[in-house]
Amino acid sequence: MNICWEILGIEPTTDLERIRQSYLALLPSFHPESDPQGFKQLRQAYEEAQQWVASPAEDVKADEVSDEHEILVAFRELLASDSDRFQPSAWQKFIQQLNQCSMDEVDKLRWSLCDIAMKTETLSLSCLALLAQRLNWQPQEAEDDAEGEELEAFLETVKRGDAFDLLSLAKLPLVVQDQTNAYFFELEHVWRFYPEHFADALQIHGALVIPEDKRLHRKLLHWFSAQQWGITELVDIARHWQAAEPDNEDAHYYLCRQRWLCGEGESLLADLCDFWQRYPSTQADDLLLNWCRQHQPDYFPLVVMAVEARCMADAEYVPGKSARTRLLWADILHSGTLSPLGRSFVESLLYKRKAMAWADSRLSTKGEPETTLLDLYRTAEQVVLEAFPKEKPFFRLLIRLEEGQSGPLETPITQMLLSRIDMKPGDVRDKKELVEELKQAADKEAKKLSSEPKVETPPRQTASGGAMKIIKIVGLIALIVCALNRFFHFF
Repeated sequence: MNICWEILGIEPTTDLERIRQSYLALLPSFHPESDPQGFKQLRQAYEEAQQWVASPAEDVKADEVSDEHEILVAFRELLASDSDRFQPSAWQKFIQQLNQCSMDEVDKLRWSLCDIAMKTETLSLSCLALLAQRLNWQPQEAEDDAEGEELEAFLETVKRGDAFDLLSLAKLPLVVQDQTNAYFFELEHVWRFYPEHFADALQIHGALVIPEDKRLHRKLLHWFSAQQWGITELVDIARHWQAAEPDNEDAHYYLCRQRWLCGEGESLLADLCDFWQRYPSTQADDLLLNWCRQHQPDYFPLVVMAVEARCMADAEYVPGKSARTRLLWADILHSGTLSPLGRSFVESLLYKRKAMAWADSRLSTKGEPETTLLDLYRTAEQVVLEAFPKEKPFFRLLIRLEEGQSGPLETPITQMLLSRIDMKPGDVRDKKELVEELKQAADKEAKKLSSEPKVETPPRQTASGGAMKIIKIVGLIALIVCALNRFFHFF
C-alpha cells in the first residue's frame, strides 16, 4: 500500500481531492500511448489510494485487508475493474454472488456496500441502481439527520442513472472515460439544481469527446436551445432525429430552433410555418414570432394577431384588444424596425378609434403601391375596427389562398382574417366577379405583350447627326453672346 503513495508523491491521506489532484498532475508524464506501463502503474496507485480511503480503519495495516469479507473484496474489485465496472452483466453476476450469502450476512453487508459506493469517484449509476434495488437502500435507516440527507441525495442521484451509456466509452483510455463521465455528470447536476449557473458551466468546462449516445444528444439539444446557443453539430443531430422519427414534435422543434439560432433566414420559413401549424404550442408561437421579428418585421404585427387568435380560440378573442397583442405591437413599434406602412398600421390601432373609422386610416390615404402586404394590413385594420370588409383587398387575399399562391406567412394570416369575417352569398358573387376581372386583365396584358412589335435597337448616330448637334450648340452660344453685348451696350 505504501508504494501507491510513493508513486503519487504524497503522504498517506484520506483527502480524496488531494489524491485526485496529485493523480491529474502526474498524468502528462505518463501518456497511455507513449508510456503504457507507467500509465498503468499510476492508475493502479490512484485506485489503491482511493480504496484505502474508502475503507478507513484506525491502525489498519495492509496485511489486514485479507480479513475483509469476500463480498466486500469482490465489490471493490468490480468497481476497480477497467472492463467490468460499467457492464450490467458483471453487476448481475456480483448480485448472484451476494444472493448466495445468508440473510443475516446480507443485512450486515448492505450498508458497507453502500458506503463503498458513496466513496467511489467513478462508477455506473445505472448499474449501481441494480444493487440498490436488491439491497433496498432507504435513507430513513441512517443513524442521524445529516447522514440521512446525504444518503437521500445519493440515492436520488442513483435513480436518475448515468448521463449517457458509459459503455460507449469502452474503447477510450481510462483517463478519457473518467473525465468525460465526470464532465457530463457535473453538467447534468448543475442543470438540475443550479440552472442559473448553467451557462457559466458550459463556458468554463469542456469534454474531450461527445459520446455516441442518442439520449445524451437530445439532452444537449435541450440544454443549448434553452440557453439560446446555436451549434451547427446539433442541427445535424436534430435532422437525424427528425428523419428517424418524422412525427416526433420535439425533433421538429429542436431542428427549427437550432436552425434559427444558427442564423438561418428565409430558407427556414416554410418549415417553421409548417411546424407552427402542425404542432400548436407556446414554443411554436415564440419561435415563429422571434423569427418574424428578426427577418420580416413588417409581418410581425399580423403574425401576432394570428398567434393570439389561435391561442384564444375558445375564448371571446377580439383582434387587437388583448393585452399581449398590444404589448407586442408597442414593442415592435418602438424597435424602429417597421417600415412606414407597418408603423401606420400599428399606430392607427394603438389609439382608441371608433368603428368604421378605417375609412380615414393612413393605410387608405397614403397612396401606397398595391401589394399583398398592403392588402393584409388594410383587411386586418378593418377587422380590428369591426368594419368587416367586403372589398377587393380581402377578396384578392382569398383568391391567392385558394389558388395556392399565398406565401408561408401570408397563409395563416389570411386564414385568421377569414375566420373573423362572415361571408355572405353576395360576397361570394363579388369575389367571383373579381376573379373573372383579374383573369381578363391578365389575358389582356398577355395579349398586349404578344401583339407589340419587337423594339429594335436604334442604330448608332451617324456623323451627320453629330454635326447637327454641334451646329445647334454653336448657335446657342452665339445667341448668348449677342444678348450679353446688348446688355453691356445698354449700360
